[in-house]
Amino acid sequence: MPRFPFRWPVEVRGPRGERFFAHSSEISGRGIGMVVDHPTAVGLAPGGTVLGPHTPLIGVQLQIPGEDSAGDVRIEGRVRHIRRLSQQEYLIGVNFVDPDAAVQLVQRVRASGPLPQLAGVSAKAGS
Repeated sequence: MPRFPFRWPVEVRGPRGERFFAHSSEISGRGIGMVVDHPTAVGLAPGGTVLGPHTPLIGVQLQIPGEDSAGDVRIEGRVRHIRRLSQQEYLIGVNFVDPDAAVQLVQRVRASGPLPQLAGVSAKAGS
């Protein structure tokens, strides 16, 4: 499934239940790319830039554009890579663990209309 640019606020639950905030950069049926600050990068990817299959699960929550908060979606994934974009920005790629839920999420996002593009989110596709 192709990636779609999608810049939108995302709430992330770390492996120990920590709460972080990020902005998505793109989304696909396999995962999501998120732009995060340094503390969030350390919290979500404590192992560094190369992460293996046993990376702990994290939770990604977002509100579908145009839907009320009842439309919030929660989906689990694993951080697969992290890349530094600038002094304080990192791109984290997350692979979703439930492919069916991931495809449904992308379908809902795309059905909501033109994908939102928030100003100030500098990441390029990369999850």
